[in-house]
Amino acid sequence: MSLVSNRRSQKELSQKKALEQMHKSGTILAKMFTRASPEGFAHYVILGGLVSPATAEKIKQHPLVRACKDGLFPGLDQTWRLGD
Repeated sequence: MSLVSNRRSQKELSQKKALEQMHKSGTILAKMFTRASPEGFAHYVILGGLVSPATAEKIKQHPLVRACKDGLFPGLDQTWRLGD
């Protein structure tokens, strides 16, 4: 099975479900490299599942979600947490 068909077969988490998962200690939203996406990356709630690009952007805009400031370059965050 190709990576592209594998990504398409994964069920994407809704915004509500993703935020519920992010309430668990240690759970983050992560932007990860993948060849399965035309953009070259995808967002995942670790250990919750795949999140669509639109849902990921909504989660990042949530007032309680904070970037972890862990990207390779300033301003290019790779992970986000719910809360402080």
